[in-house]
Amino acid sequence: MLPVYTSDEMRACDRAAIEEYGIPGIVLMENAARGAVDAAEEYFGDVEGAFVVLVCGKGNNGGDGFAMARHLVNRGAGEVLVCTLGPDDASQGDARINLDITRRMEKDTTRLRVKLLAGSPALEDVLDRRPDLVVDAMLGTGLSSPVKGEIAEIIEVLNRTDLPVLAVDVPTGINADTGDVLGSAVRAEMTVTMGGLKRGLLLRAGRAYAGEVRTIDIGMSSVGYAAHATSTFQLGIDDVRHWLPRRELDVHKYQMGSVFVLAGSTGLTGAAAMASEAALRSGAGIVHCGIPASLNTVMEHKLTEVMTIPYRETEAGSFALHDYDAILERINGASISIVGPGISRHFETQNLVRRIVEHALRPLLLDADALYAIRDNLDLLQQSDADIILTPHTGEFARLVKQDRDEIERKRIDIAQTFAVEFGVTLVLKGAPTVIAAKDGQVYINSTGNPGMATAGSGDVLSGLIAGLAAQGAAPDH
Repeated sequence: MLPVYTSDEMRACDRAAIEEYGIPGIVLMENAARGAVDAAEEYFGDVEGAFVVLVCGKGNNGGDGFAMARHLVNRGAGEVLVCTLGPDDASQGDARINLDITRRMEKDTTRLRVKLLAGSPALEDVLDRRPDLVVDAMLGTGLSSPVKGEIAEIIEVLNRTDLPVLAVDVPTGINADTGDVLGSAVRAEMTVTMGGLKRGLLLRAGRAYAGEVRTIDIGMSSVGYAAHATSTFQLGIDDVRHWLPRRELDVHKYQMGSVFVLAGSTGLTGAAAMASEAALRSGAGIVHCGIPASLNTVMEHKLTEVMTIPYRETEAGSFALHDYDAILERINGASISIVGPGISRHFETQNLVRRIVEHALRPLLLDADALYAIRDNLDLLQQSDADIILTPHTGEFARLVKQDRDEIERKRIDIAQTFAVEFGVTLVLKGAPTVIAAKDGQVYINSTGNPGMATAGSGDVLSGLIAGLAAQGAAPDH
């Protein structure tokens, strides 16, 4: 798992490295620059003979760029042009040290030049020469207000070009915490981020503007502050592979867990079928699907290996309260139950869902219309003796927490974490990206997914997949 930091958490890591471990800031900057050039060569190819333009601000982001220029020259780049956004005396501290080094190198080689950028037209003239790579080292993580003026114009020039652009730490104009575009932002083909992943590279517009993201180890202690500064992590394929249930050679179906699916109503049998089949396909030993009685014949045609259980229904073809006791007995006998896909918002069915949440003893996964049923009764989650997993998309979650959808998208990690801890549940907040928040405050960001998943039924399949794995012993928060 890769730690994911807010900008404040990352700055605290920097301070700890410098003040507690005694690593000079100039060393961290040197490691960042060397790692960035390594990543650039790995992604874009050997820099030998290349023409590289670096657009550098006056702060530490620019300092990384100044140091990168030196490494590019040392690795044989044919021409390295450093375009600064202000006079030399505008840079201070470690950034100024690296700028001064670059100035001295400029005197000894014709392959390195430092140029004060006199506005966006001057950059257009430079880019007309078709450099092999352009480096954005203007602002980095410290940005909190909209970009404007000359920098905004420079961003527009960069975005109009078809040249490859590498952003240092965070593309200029992207909020490092939310992924929002602050006025305008650089669209990078690749971003090298220093010390640890920033939230804004994984959220909202930041995902697209960052392009390919590589994390650079700059020498922070992996067992010190940096290891404990965050409770948010990005999941990779290797992490998931490690958590998947393993089977002994001599197991049988009764050892692989059972899933009970309470789903479906008139016109919504597909949700029940997809959730049930996904639970079975993900390895659950036995899957039962509870269905309103009039739909049982249809479901027996849809499902081959899943066993159906017909229950009495309302006049609208949804679950009625009459069979509450039988349903609860089935739930308390299963390894885990899915409640909600296609279940309808009929008042009697919704009442049934609330009673199930209140009295269930075994794990529950609540999705779709079951989430609607508890929207005004969230205290049921705290009172329930069952381990509960919720799988809302943004709209459903907005209804649960009574907040604006856009606000949730901007703060999906923090809001999901707060909710999971307060109500003692595992929350799978579906979206781009999906955020998994555990009751202990840990948050996991899914690194996979694609726009093709934006289609009806994906959520039902996800519910079945989660339940099938949980039935076999996988931890709910993974």
